[in-house]
Amino acid sequence: MRVLTKIILIVFVFEVVLFLIASGIPQNNPSLVSAFNSTENQVLNQSYFGKVLMIFGNNVRVAFLDFIPAVGMIILAVSIYSTGAVLSAFSSSLNVPGILSALGLMTLPHSWLELPSYAVAASSGLYIVIRPREWVRGLLTLIIVPIELFLAALVESGEFYVSNPYILWLYSIPAFVFLYFLYEFLQKRADRYIKVKTPVTQQQNVIQIQQPTYADYITRYNQSWNTASYYETQGNLAEAMRYYWEAIFYLITAVGNKLGMPTLTKEDQDNVIKSVAYKVGNPQLYDIYNEAFKIRIENRLNDFQIFKEYLSQLTRYLNSI
Repeated sequence: MRVLTKIILIVFVFEVVLFLIASGIPQNNPSLVSAFNSTENQVLNQSYFGKVLMIFGNNVRVAFLDFIPAVGMIILAVSIYSTGAVLSAFSSSLNVPGILSALGLMTLPHSWLELPSYAVAASSGLYIVIRPREWVRGLLTLIIVPIELFLAALVESGEFYVSNPYILWLYSIPAFVFLYFLYEFLQKRADRYIKVKTPVTQQQNVIQIQQPTYADYITRYNQSWNTASYYETQGNLAEAMRYYWEAIFYLITAVGNKLGMPTLTKEDQDNVIKSVAYKVGNPQLYDIYNEAFKIRIENRLNDFQIFKEYLSQLTRYLNSI
């Protein structure tokens, strides 16, 4: 789930809970009741499309205020609490608990179009604060808000003209589906923009480090073996022994690379030799390797020919893999 989606869900739950709490607090405020009646009368005196434009204009103004980064969440909390308080006051004037009115309002289809739009607007602004480099996601997501509020206004205005407002759920469900796919479309557009802008910049600062391949190690093996042969012809057995062992190290590493086995430690190299010994059917290969290793560690130049013979056997079997 995207980070923005999680934020929207959290804000929406906060919004609904705050609305229910505010509605549940008894309010005996005649001025709030008067303001509610005045607004309701203005709406009732409009035609259907007049109602749509009036409801939409008021709601979209609130939503864009909710979008303001950093302060939008505060504006959302104040507006939702105020709405709940007005509903509580009006309900109290009719001797009806405000919480019941709020729950009844939440069963109407327009509520589930209108309330989420405020959460989307506030979350989009909050996302820009949290991830300023991905500001385009917050801005693109805001596009859905006026569309959602316009659909909500169409439904809410229609509720004044039907005997059973719940029948408008038949219209609202396709609207929800449309809004979902629109949201996903906008998020994918944001993903594409962010992938184009961010990774390219990061790639300019990344140094690509390529690990040596099997062929690379074989090349180093040949170079070291040839160097050892040169020192041997010059009579410098100490250097010859050093480069012969270096060559066998590169060969073991190459074979380990080919077999997908690590070769970082002596134990790793031992495991490679054991694996090769098993594959070629020569269990003495590991003993030969260890004897050569002892001669190298002890620098026994008197055993140079034995050392070289051991390495020759090792190379023959290692090269057969």
